[in-house]
Amino acid sequence: MSSESQQWFEVKEVGGSLWHFRFMLWITCHLPLRVVELCTAVVCFFFWLGASPVRKRSSAYLKRLFAVRGKRMPFMATYKHVLSFALSMIEKLLGWRGAIKLNRVETQGDDLDKLVEQLDRGEGAFLICSHLGNMEMLRSLTGYGEIHTHRQFKVFPVVDFSGTSKFNALLYELNPDLMNSVLDANKMNVDSAVWMKEQIVAGNVVAIAGDRTSANSQGRNIEMDFLGDSANFPEGAFTLASILNAPIYFTFAIRKHDFDIRTPYEMHVVKATTSFDCPRKERAGKIKDLAREYVQLLEKLSLRHPYQWYNFYNFWNKT
Repeated sequence: MSSESQQWFEVKEVGGSLWHFRFMLWITCHLPLRVVELCTAVVCFFFWLGASPVRKRSSAYLKRLFAVRGKRMPFMATYKHVLSFALSMIEKLLGWRGAIKLNRVETQGDDLDKLVEQLDRGEGAFLICSHLGNMEMLRSLTGYGEIHTHRQFKVFPVVDFSGTSKFNALLYELNPDLMNSVLDANKMNVDSAVWMKEQIVAGNVVAIAGDRTSANSQGRNIEMDFLGDSANFPEGAFTLASILNAPIYFTFAIRKHDFDIRTPYEMHVVKATTSFDCPRKERAGKIKDLAREYVQLLEKLSLRHPYQWYNFYNFWNKT
Protein backbone atom coordinates (compact mmCIF):
# COMPACT_ATOMS: atom_id res chain seq x y z
CA MET A 1 0.00 0.00 0.00
CA SER A 2 1.39 3.41 -0.94
CA SER A 3 1.93 5.95 1.82
CA GLU A 4 -0.57 8.29 0.19
CA SER A 5 -3.40 5.75 0.39
CA GLN A 6 -2.78 4.66 3.97
CA GLN A 7 -5.52 5.08 6.51
CA TRP A 8 -4.65 7.40 9.40
CA PHE A 9 -4.24 4.55 11.89
CA GLU A 10 -1.72 2.85 9.55
CA VAL A 11 0.59 5.88 9.60
CA LYS A 12 3.29 5.58 12.25
CA GLU A 13 3.37 8.20 14.96
CA VAL A 14 5.88 10.94 14.18
CA GLY A 15 8.23 12.33 16.79
CA GLY A 16 10.65 9.57 17.81
CA SER A 17 10.56 8.84 21.52
CA LEU A 18 8.51 10.26 24.36
CA TRP A 19 11.25 12.74 25.25
CA HIS A 20 10.51 14.71 22.07
CA PHE A 21 7.00 15.33 23.38
CA ARG A 22 8.33 16.08 26.86
CA PHE A 23 10.63 18.68 25.30
CA MET A 24 7.59 20.15 23.54
CA LEU A 25 5.87 20.34 26.92
CA TRP A 26 8.93 21.98 28.53
CA ILE A 27 9.13 24.81 26.00
CA THR A 28 5.36 25.27 26.23
CA CYS A 29 5.60 25.67 30.02
CA HIS A 30 8.76 27.79 30.21
CA LEU A 31 8.84 30.03 27.14
CA PRO A 32 6.51 32.85 26.05
CA LEU A 33 3.88 31.56 23.62
CA ARG A 34 5.14 33.89 20.88
CA VAL A 35 8.57 32.21 21.15
CA VAL A 36 6.91 28.77 21.22
CA GLU A 37 5.11 29.63 17.97
CA LEU A 38 8.39 30.71 16.35
CA CYS A 39 10.21 27.53 17.44
CA THR A 40 7.31 25.42 16.18
CA ALA A 41 7.34 27.18 12.80
CA VAL A 42 11.07 26.49 12.34
CA VAL A 43 10.87 22.82 13.39
CA CYS A 44 7.79 22.28 11.20
CA PHE A 45 9.52 23.74 8.17
CA PHE A 46 12.32 21.16 8.28
CA PHE A 47 9.84 18.36 9.01
CA TRP A 48 7.69 19.50 6.07
CA LEU A 49 10.69 19.49 3.70
CA GLY A 50 11.37 15.81 4.38
CA ALA A 51 7.78 14.58 4.67
CA SER A 52 6.65 14.00 1.10
CA PRO A 53 3.77 11.61 2.02
CA VAL A 54 2.39 14.17 4.48
CA ARG A 55 2.57 16.91 1.84
CA LYS A 56 0.72 14.73 -0.67
CA ARG A 57 -2.06 13.80 1.76
CA SER A 58 -2.44 17.43 2.82
CA SER A 59 -2.52 18.54 -0.80
CA ALA A 60 -5.28 16.03 -1.64
CA TYR A 61 -7.48 17.85 0.86
CA LEU A 62 -6.42 21.45 0.28
CA LYS A 63 -6.69 21.31 -3.52
CA ARG A 64 -10.31 20.20 -3.24
CA LEU A 65 -11.12 22.81 -0.63
CA PHE A 66 -9.66 25.74 -2.53
CA ALA A 67 -11.29 24.51 -5.76
CA VAL A 68 -14.67 24.72 -4.00
CA ARG A 69 -13.74 28.28 -3.01
CA GLY A 70 -12.92 28.99 -6.66
CA LYS A 71 -9.22 29.54 -5.95
CA ARG A 72 -5.91 27.82 -6.54
CA MET A 73 -4.19 26.26 -3.57
CA PRO A 74 -1.86 28.94 -2.14
CA PHE A 75 1.92 28.64 -2.17
CA MET A 76 3.21 26.52 0.75
CA ALA A 77 -0.36 25.73 1.83
CA THR A 78 0.69 22.24 2.93
CA TYR A 79 3.36 23.75 5.19
CA LYS A 80 0.72 25.99 6.76
CA HIS A 81 -1.44 22.91 7.30
CA VAL A 82 1.38 21.05 9.06
CA LEU A 83 2.21 24.12 11.16
CA SER A 84 -1.42 24.52 12.21
CA PHE A 85 -1.49 20.87 13.30
CA ALA A 86 1.70 21.27 15.34
CA LEU A 87 0.21 24.33 17.04
CA SER A 88 -2.88 22.27 17.85
CA MET A 89 -0.68 19.83 19.77
CA ILE A 90 0.74 22.74 21.79
CA GLU A 91 -2.84 23.83 22.29
CA LYS A 92 -3.81 20.43 23.70
CA LEU A 93 -0.93 20.54 26.17
CA LEU A 94 -2.09 23.97 27.33
CA GLY A 95 -5.66 22.73 27.70
CA TRP A 96 -4.68 19.64 29.67
CA ARG A 97 -2.61 21.83 32.02
CA GLY A 98 -5.65 24.03 32.62
CA ALA A 99 -3.99 27.03 30.95
CA ILE A 100 -6.93 27.77 28.61
CA LYS A 101 -9.73 29.62 30.38
CA LEU A 102 -13.39 30.04 29.53
CA ASN A 103 -12.95 33.78 28.88
CA ARG A 104 -11.01 32.88 25.72
CA VAL A 105 -14.03 31.06 24.27
CA GLU A 106 -16.34 33.10 22.04
CA THR A 107 -19.89 31.82 21.60
CA GLN A 108 -21.50 32.05 18.18
CA GLY A 109 -25.16 32.75 18.94
CA ASP A 110 -26.11 29.20 17.98
CA ASP A 111 -27.49 26.38 20.16
CA LEU A 112 -25.06 26.63 23.08
CA ASP A 113 -27.79 28.04 25.34
CA LYS A 114 -30.00 25.03 24.58
CA LEU A 115 -27.21 22.68 25.59
CA VAL A 116 -26.47 24.66 28.76
CA GLU A 117 -30.13 24.70 29.79
CA GLN A 118 -30.40 20.98 29.13
CA LEU A 119 -27.33 20.16 31.23
CA ASP A 120 -28.53 22.44 34.03
CA ARG A 121 -31.77 20.42 34.10
CA GLY A 122 -29.67 17.30 34.69
CA GLU A 123 -30.18 15.96 31.17
CA GLY A 124 -27.12 14.65 29.34
CA ALA A 125 -26.28 14.81 25.65
CA PHE A 126 -24.41 13.09 22.84
CA LEU A 127 -21.86 15.30 21.07
CA ILE A 128 -20.43 14.67 17.62
CA CYS A 129 -17.21 16.61 17.17
CA SER A 130 -14.45 16.43 14.56
CA HIS A 131 -10.75 16.86 13.86
CA LEU A 132 -11.50 20.44 12.81
CA GLY A 133 -9.97 22.67 15.47
CA ASN A 134 -9.55 21.47 19.04
CA MET A 135 -12.04 18.66 19.63
CA GLU A 136 -10.77 18.24 23.20
CA MET A 137 -11.53 21.80 24.27
CA LEU A 138 -14.77 20.95 26.08
CA ARG A 139 -13.14 18.04 27.90
CA SER A 140 -10.17 20.12 29.11
CA LEU A 141 -12.41 23.03 30.16
CA THR A 142 -14.81 20.85 32.14
CA GLY A 143 -11.87 19.04 33.73
CA TYR A 144 -10.88 22.32 35.40
CA GLY A 145 -14.40 23.56 36.17
CA GLU A 146 -14.38 26.09 33.31
CA ILE A 147 -17.99 25.69 32.19
CA HIS A 148 -21.05 27.77 31.33
CA THR A 149 -23.41 25.58 33.35
CA HIS A 150 -24.35 25.93 37.00
CA ARG A 151 -24.26 22.14 37.42
CA GLN A 152 -21.06 20.12 37.17
CA PHE A 153 -20.99 17.30 34.62
CA LYS A 154 -18.47 14.91 33.11
CA VAL A 155 -17.41 14.44 29.50
CA PHE A 156 -16.68 10.89 28.32
CA PRO A 157 -14.98 10.95 24.90
CA VAL A 158 -14.79 7.90 22.65
CA VAL A 159 -11.27 7.95 21.18
CA ASP A 160 -9.22 5.68 18.92
CA PHE A 161 -5.68 5.66 20.30
CA SER A 162 -4.18 3.94 17.24
CA GLY A 163 -0.94 5.62 16.24
CA THR A 164 -0.81 8.26 19.03
CA SER A 165 0.41 6.27 22.04
CA LYS A 166 3.39 8.50 22.86
CA PHE A 167 1.49 11.77 22.86
CA ASN A 168 -1.36 10.18 24.82
CA ALA A 169 1.15 8.94 27.41
CA LEU A 170 2.23 12.54 27.91
CA LEU A 171 -1.37 13.68 28.29
CA TYR A 172 -1.86 10.98 30.92
CA GLU A 173 1.13 12.32 32.85
CA LEU A 174 -0.33 15.83 32.69
CA ASN A 175 -3.78 14.88 33.95
CA PRO A 176 -4.54 11.20 34.72
CA ASP A 177 -8.13 12.00 35.76
CA LEU A 178 -8.96 13.39 32.32
CA MET A 179 -7.40 10.41 30.54
CA ASN A 180 -9.20 7.93 32.80
CA SER A 181 -12.52 9.21 31.47
CA VAL A 182 -11.62 8.26 27.89
CA LEU A 183 -13.35 5.30 26.22
CA ASP A 184 -11.34 3.25 23.70
CA ALA A 185 -13.16 3.17 20.35
CA ASN A 186 -11.63 -0.21 19.55
CA LYS A 187 -13.16 -1.84 22.63
CA MET A 188 -16.76 -0.77 22.15
CA ASN A 189 -19.46 -3.41 22.69
CA VAL A 190 -23.06 -3.71 23.87
CA ASP A 191 -22.07 -3.20 27.50
CA SER A 192 -20.25 0.00 26.50
CA ALA A 193 -23.37 1.38 24.86
CA VAL A 194 -25.47 0.56 27.94
CA TRP A 195 -22.91 2.31 30.17
CA MET A 196 -22.86 5.39 27.92
CA LYS A 197 -26.65 5.56 27.97
CA GLU A 198 -26.54 5.45 31.79
CA GLN A 199 -24.05 8.31 31.85
CA ILE A 200 -26.22 10.46 29.61
CA VAL A 201 -29.31 9.73 31.72
CA ALA A 202 -27.25 10.82 34.75
CA GLY A 203 -26.68 14.20 33.12
CA ASN A 204 -23.24 13.69 31.62
CA VAL A 205 -21.92 13.99 28.07
CA VAL A 206 -20.56 11.38 25.66
CA ALA A 207 -18.53 12.73 22.73
CA ILE A 208 -17.14 11.14 19.57
CA ALA A 209 -15.53 12.36 16.34
CA GLY A 210 -17.62 11.83 13.23
CA ASP A 211 -14.88 12.28 10.63
CA ARG A 212 -12.49 9.40 11.24
CA THR A 213 -12.91 5.64 11.01
CA SER A 214 -11.48 3.46 13.78
CA ALA A 215 -8.99 0.67 13.12
CA ASN A 216 -11.75 -1.90 13.78
CA SER A 217 -14.48 -0.32 11.65
CA GLN A 218 -13.05 -0.33 8.14
CA GLY A 219 -15.74 -0.87 5.53
CA ARG A 220 -18.58 0.46 7.70
CA ASN A 221 -18.91 3.83 6.03
CA ILE A 222 -21.49 6.30 4.77
CA GLU A 223 -20.68 7.90 1.44
CA MET A 224 -21.27 11.65 1.44
CA ASP A 225 -20.42 14.53 -0.89
CA PHE A 226 -17.66 16.54 0.78
CA LEU A 227 -15.71 19.37 -0.83
CA GLY A 228 -16.87 18.51 -4.33
CA ASP A 229 -16.24 14.76 -4.27
CA SER A 230 -17.70 11.69 -2.59
CA ALA A 231 -15.95 10.68 0.63
CA ASN A 232 -16.44 7.88 3.13
CA PHE A 233 -17.43 8.98 6.61
CA PRO A 234 -17.50 6.46 9.46
CA GLU A 235 -20.91 4.99 10.15
CA GLY A 236 -20.07 4.24 13.79
CA ALA A 237 -20.58 7.69 15.32
CA PHE A 238 -23.99 8.10 13.71
CA THR A 239 -25.11 4.55 14.46
CA LEU A 240 -24.09 5.08 18.10
CA ALA A 241 -26.25 8.22 18.14
CA SER A 242 -29.24 6.13 17.00
CA ILE A 243 -28.59 3.52 19.72
CA LEU A 244 -28.24 6.04 22.54
CA ASN A 245 -31.21 8.08 21.27
CA ALA A 246 -30.17 11.14 23.28
CA PRO A 247 -30.21 14.82 22.28
CA ILE A 248 -27.47 15.26 19.65
CA TYR A 249 -25.24 18.31 19.22
CA PHE A 250 -22.45 19.03 16.75
CA THR A 251 -19.58 20.83 18.49
CA PHE A 252 -16.47 22.56 17.14
CA ALA A 253 -13.84 24.68 18.95
CA ILE A 254 -11.74 26.52 16.37
CA ARG A 255 -8.89 29.01 16.79
CA LYS A 256 -10.11 32.38 15.57
CA HIS A 257 -6.73 33.01 13.91
CA ASP A 258 -5.24 29.87 12.40
CA PHE A 259 -1.61 30.34 13.44
CA ASP A 260 -1.97 32.11 16.78
CA ILE A 261 -2.33 29.91 19.88
CA ARG A 262 -3.04 33.02 21.97
CA THR A 263 -6.16 33.77 19.96
CA PRO A 264 -9.75 33.38 21.24
CA TYR A 265 -11.65 30.26 20.22
CA GLU A 266 -14.88 30.08 18.29
CA MET A 267 -17.14 27.58 20.06
CA HIS A 268 -19.80 26.28 17.65
CA VAL A 269 -22.65 24.23 19.15
CA VAL A 270 -25.42 23.17 16.76
CA LYS A 271 -28.29 20.92 17.76
CA ALA A 272 -29.07 18.21 15.23
CA THR A 273 -32.53 18.32 13.69
CA THR A 274 -32.48 14.56 13.07
CA SER A 275 -34.25 12.56 15.76
CA PHE A 276 -34.38 8.80 16.32
CA ASP A 277 -37.84 8.79 17.87
CA CYS A 278 -39.04 6.76 14.90
CA PRO A 279 -39.92 3.18 13.92
CA ARG A 280 -36.91 0.85 13.59
CA LYS A 281 -37.42 0.51 9.81
CA GLU A 282 -36.75 4.25 9.43
CA ARG A 283 -33.54 4.21 11.45
CA ALA A 284 -31.14 3.54 8.55
CA GLY A 285 -32.46 6.57 6.69
CA LYS A 286 -32.23 8.72 9.81
CA ILE A 287 -28.60 7.69 10.31
CA LYS A 288 -27.82 8.99 6.81
CA ASP A 289 -29.77 12.18 7.49
CA LEU A 290 -27.72 12.80 10.64
CA ALA A 291 -24.47 12.16 8.79
CA ARG A 292 -25.54 14.58 6.05
CA GLU A 293 -26.27 17.31 8.61
CA TYR A 294 -22.85 16.81 10.16
CA VAL A 295 -20.92 16.72 6.89
CA GLN A 296 -22.58 19.89 5.60
CA LEU A 297 -21.60 21.75 8.78
CA LEU A 298 -18.07 20.32 8.71
CA GLU A 299 -17.66 21.51 5.12
CA LYS A 300 -18.97 24.98 5.93
CA LEU A 301 -16.53 25.45 8.81
CA SER A 302 -13.61 23.84 6.98
CA LEU A 303 -14.03 26.36 4.17
CA ARG A 304 -13.67 29.14 6.76
CA HIS A 305 -10.65 27.56 8.48
CA PRO A 306 -8.99 25.28 5.90
CA TYR A 307 -5.77 24.77 7.83
CA GLN A 308 -7.47 23.55 10.99
CA TRP A 309 -8.93 20.28 9.69
CA TYR A 310 -6.37 17.66 10.72
CA ASN A 311 -6.89 14.57 8.60
CA PHE A 312 -3.48 13.80 7.09
CA TYR A 313 -4.48 10.96 4.82
CA ASN A 314 -6.33 10.78 1.53
CA PHE A 315 -9.88 11.10 2.82
CA TRP A 316 -11.29 10.54 -0.67
CA ASN A 317 -9.30 7.38 -1.39
CA LYS A 318 -11.68 4.55 -2.35
CA THR A 319 -9.13 1.75 -2.72
